[in-house]
Amino acid sequence: MPDHIASNAQLVGLRAIKEFNEGVEPENFYHTSHLLWMIEWLNKLGHGAPDSRMLQTLILRSPSYLGLRAISIMIIDENDQARHFAAHGYPTEAIKLQNIYTTIEEKLPSVDAMLTGKAVFLESRKELDCYSSYLRAWISYIPWMNSLMAFPLVNQERLSGSVVWSFDNDHAMDDFGRQLFTSLSLIVQSMMFQEFESNRNTTGLRDAGRVDNSTNLQESNDLQKKFHMSDRQLSIAKMIADGLTNREIAKTLNFSESTARYETIKIYERLQVKNRAQAAAMVRSLFSMLTT
Repeated sequence: MPDHIASNAQLVGLRAIKEFNEGVEPENFYHTSHLLWMIEWLNKLGHGAPDSRMLQTLILRSPSYLGLRAISIMIIDENDQARHFAAHGYPTEAIKLQNIYTTIEEKLPSVDAMLTGKAVFLESRKELDCYSSYLRAWISYIPWMNSLMAFPLVNQERLSGSVVWSFDNDHAMDDFGRQLFTSLSLIVQSMMFQEFESNRNTTGLRDAGRVDNSTNLQESNDLQKKFHMSDRQLSIAKMIADGLTNREIAKTLNFSESTARYETIKIYERLQVKNRAQAAAMVRSLFSMLTT
């Protein structure tokens, strides 16, 4: 990671600390005393994306009062494949299950943060259990988990991943805690810059072949009927086959990137594929068969 990126990451955290310290009420003095751990961690930042050891250091230096026990980072590439990047603190069984669930289709806080660009806060074990069957199965291996926060990671206005903070209590769920972990997520985001840039430069689909735009209406209707797609989903499916990213699709069709991601997931479900590369190949193949 370039020096100026590391410096910017530290500035984000230090500015947050300054803001938190201003106007703190006497009864909340623990906030200011415990912020020293954040300064110590910032001073030890490396010049690369956070790995398991760095996440471990952050957990060990955090105040026990906050109950931070585990951290995980996921990223999404240009093929809409969500993949596990780094984690620390979760049981081995939970990591194995997370790797199975690491797809863009599953309803998990980490995935929802990536899709919507909004943070997810689950403040109790009951909220965790009720969120989705996938999350309920995952936390069955993590008996200590009682709350979590999931934040989107953004690179150049593109939703590029998420970071999840897991706790054994709900003490971090107050306003101060949410601001604190929002700032830490921004620091992680800054540290992921080089990884995100690498993903942006390797699309692998642009020259893989394009759907013939002269395909007649009957052929499009046949495909639409077979897979129960809406008009918009059919248009997006063709664009996926042509190698367009969700950001480009959203710009072309004049809606948000999160809408493009949502529709893309629905297209995966209709085509019964797991990722963008498979969807693109299948759409091109289907149009080819319809025109022969």
